[in-house]
Amino acid sequence: MRGPQDRTAGREPSNGEELTLHELALLAGGAWRVAETALARMLLDARVEIDRHGTVRVVRPRPRDEVEAVLLAALGPSGTGWLGAPRAAFGTSAPACRLEDGLRERGLIVGGTTGPGRGRPLLLPTWLAVPLLVLLAVGTVRVAAAAGADPGPAFLSAALVPLLVAFVLSRFGTPPDPLGPYWRPAARVEPLLAALRTGAPLPPGWRLSPDALAPAGRIIWAAVAVDGVPALGRHHLTTAFHGARPRPPRPGVS
Repeated sequence: MRGPQDRTAGREPSNGEELTLHELALLAGGAWRVAETALARMLLDARVEIDRHGTVRVVRPRPRDEVEAVLLAALGPSGTGWLGAPRAAFGTSAPACRLEDGLRERGLIVGGTTGPGRGRPLLLPTWLAVPLLVLLAVGTVRVAAAAGADPGPAFLSAALVPLLVAFVLSRFGTPPDPLGPYWRPAARVEPLLAALRTGAPLPPGWRLSPDALAPAGRIIWAAVAVDGVPALGRHHLTTAFHGARPRPPRPGVS
C-alpha cells in the first residue's frame, strides 16, 4: 500500500486548480463516494463505529463539516442505523447539490443533474404525452358518440381517461437515483483521476487541498476518495460497504 510520500511527491504546483477531499470523491464516485469517504474518516477518528454488517453507531457526534452533519443527522436521535440511511440522505441533500453545482460552474463535470432538484421523469416526455392525450380524448368522444351514448357521459369519459393515463405514466415513471450521478467528469479531469489511481504524479495544473493530502494510516485520503474504502485495507469495512468478498491472502501465507 502506498504511503503519503508515494502519493504526494511532485503533486503541488504553485498554480493550478485545487480540489478538496469532498470534490475529489464526488468526481471519482458521485455522492455515494463522498458519503463513503466521510464515514470512513469519522470511523478512523473514532467518532463512529461500523461493523461488517453495515451498522453504524455514533460515538462522538461532532461533525467537521456540513457533509458529516448530514450523515450524522440521518442516523436519528438514537445515533444508530444501517449505513445505507446516511448515504441515501446525503445523495439528496443541499451540501451534495452545492458540491455538484460548484464543480459544474468550474467546468469539471458535464451532463444532467442529481439531487432533489431533478424531477421524477415520466415514461413519455411532455411534448409527446400532451398531443397523445388530446388525441385520446377526441377518440373517446367519437367512439362514445358512434355507440349512441349520451353527450354527457361521452365528454366525462373524454376528460377522465386522459387523466387516468397521465396518472399511470407518472406512477410508473422512473424515480431519480439519489446516489448514481447523471453527469460525468469532464475530459480534463480523467488524467487526474487516472494518476491518483495509479500513484503517478499529478498532471500539470492540478493540486489537492490539505484535507485530501492528510494521511489515513499508510495512505492519504485522496486514495480513499478515488478508490473507496478498499484502499484502507480493512476487510470488515469493505464488507460493510460493498458486501462480502474473498479476504485477500496475508503476506507469506500460501
